[in-house]
Amino acid sequence: MRLLEYMTNSLQQWNNKNRKSAMETSPELGEKYDKLLRENLIASEQMTVRPATDQLYTLKPGQYCSFYYKKDKLLSTYEFPVNPMPDESLWVIPTEVMEDVVLPPKGRGNAGRPKKERLKPASEKESKRAFSCSVCGQGGHNRKTCRNRPK
Repeated sequence: MRLLEYMTNSLQQWNNKNRKSAMETSPELGEKYDKLLRENLIASEQMTVRPATDQLYTLKPGQYCSFYYKKDKLLSTYEFPVNPMPDESLWVIPTEVMEDVVLPPKGRGNAGRPKKERLKPASEKESKRAFSCSVCGQGGHNRKTCRNRPK
């Protein structure tokens, strides 16, 4: 319960703070994106560009910005307030929920440290490299355990 109340209160505070910030936004775009567009506009004015044609186009900064970043959409995101949870004594709980008994899970987890990798099916397993003895060249053993060692 405490966790749920904490999460609800945190969500309320976050929603109120962001709604207030959105309400105070004066330009058409959000403050962050308006600042970014202003910086880009200043940088573009300092560039020297030779026009390819005699026609020059004037554009509004908001034309190339998604409508999700505009002020009205930003405000509509936070228009529904998050209401605090009522006191536990005021809750209306259906009888079928009250009568339902929730038991702990059956069984236990495996003892010991968990495996580092999952068990792979045969279709994913790589073929193991065949080792052979460096003395006699036969497989199944190495040179330390070789019985065919020349004397």
